[in-house]
Amino acid sequence: TINSRLSFPTTSGDRHVVGRVEAYSCKVAGADKKLYRFLENKFQDDLEEAKNLSPEQSSLTNIVSPFGPLTQSASRKTLFYLIATLNASFPDYDFSSLSADQFTKEPSPGFALKSINTTLLNVGCPTTLRTSRMWDSIDSIIDIDNCDVYSYMPAMESDPYEDEGPVWSFNYFFFNKSLKRIVFFTCRCVSNLEELEDPSDQELVFGDFMDDPVETEFYPTSQHALKSMAIGGGLKF
Repeated sequence: TINSRLSFPTTSGDRHVVGRVEAYSCKVAGADKKLYRFLENKFQDDLEEAKNLSPEQSSLTNIVSPFGPLTQSASRKTLFYLIATLNASFPDYDFSSLSADQFTKEPSPGFALKSINTTLLNVGCPTTLRTSRMWDSIDSIIDIDNCDVYSYMPAMESDPYEDEGPVWSFNYFFFNKSLKRIVFFTCRCVSNLEELEDPSDQELVFGDFMDDPVETEFYPTSQHALKSMAIGGGLKF
């Protein structure tokens, strides 16, 4: 499966790469409705505060976010989707305080794919991953060419991998607005496999999507879709 193949030792042998790919449907319910209201209220509070500032001081009126002007509801909803994805992917963390400027919009889906492929190849991506048709499988879920791709480079205090002290990490969101679906691709390189917290963490990281998906508030895609992603057939670098 994709996620099991995204765990491999680097060429040097003293480090290990651990990655996972997850698919989410942008269906809002339960706790995510509360998150959305929280973010909307926070924006309105910031907007009120900005009225007391000069145009030069007001970040809301002078800084265009990676999602577009935050004065537009569609831009704020994209920010919400990405934060909700992080909350679902890392349930022990709360990302509700993240701001739009902690995300970056990639120039194109192809640019993101090249960056991911280059990173994995440079650290010794195994043949089993290069022949697994990873991108074909992901494309069948998300239609990559019609995605907006965002990356998240966390500050130390908001990095879910901080305790592992990774050598490097990346977090990409492939967001297809038409399909209302997000594929989250996260990966890090740690000094050795033992730095993972415990066996249950390893089970999460190397999960093969073959079990019934857990119904979180931010709903994953169907079991069939998750299986297709895991089983699909050659990674085209």
